[in-house]
Amino acid sequence: MKPFVIAATTLALALPAVAQTTAPATPPATAAPADQAEGAAATAETAADNAEAAAEKAADEAGAAAEQAADEAANAADQAADAAATAADDAANAAQGMGDQAGDAAAAADNAEDAASDAADSAADAAADAPDSAAAPAGEAAAPPVTPPDVNPPAISEADPGLLGTWITSRRIWTTNQPSTQEWSQPEELEERPAEWQDIAKVNDIVLDDSGQVVGYIADIGGFLGIGAKKVLLGVDAIHMVSVGTDTFFATNYTKAELEALPDFDEKTVRK
Repeated sequence: MKPFVIAATTLALALPAVAQTTAPATPPATAAPADQAEGAAATAETAADNAEAAAEKAADEAGAAAEQAADEAANAADQAADAAATAADDAANAAQGMGDQAGDAAAAADNAEDAASDAADSAADAAADAPDSAAAPAGEAAAPPVTPPDVNPPAISEADPGLLGTWITSRRIWTTNQPSTQEWSQPEELEERPAEWQDIAKVNDIVLDDSGQVVGYIADIGGFLGIGAKKVLLGVDAIHMVSVGTDTFFATNYTKAELEALPDFDEKTVRK
């Protein structure tokens, strides 16, 4: 009986196992996950396209903004440069004005210094003269003013001036190229020097006698700027003063060749 029970029990346990191993297998549910993956991929692609479009739009906007900012910066830089140049010009003008004012102030200071120096000199002279004035005895009458003597000065004026020796010794001598045997005839007032007259010499010095009268002239003939010239002694009647307009000179009928034929002036014949 006991073996039968055991066998039955064993059989009962084995049947479900056999049934489980022989039953057909149900295929796994794989269709739903594949659809989800495909949808996710499509969504990701759309998102990528949107992101790319957004990136391009952002890049375009950023480029436009950057270009506008660059233009504005360039304009601002130009305006700043113009303002700096204007300020530099204004500063230079102001500095020049200050320099002119400083120059005027320096000139005024120099003038004031000169005036002060003159005043100091005058004060010093007055102080030096004061002892002499104080030395005069009290009550003594002041000396009478000195009367200028009558030195018989020549009657000269600006309208009718005299002649200095230094002025005479710079006069030129012209020849009229007339025959030297012809008597000198003072020409009438000339408006211009005759074309045939020729510059031949220069008055170098005046010769006086012991009484102070002019007795002759020393003339330089030829040479260059007084170098290499021949010196000759002429009498007062050999040359004659002539004026043509504002030009005053000496004229003679003697030719250059005739004057060059004269002996050289002897320096030992005059006192120096």
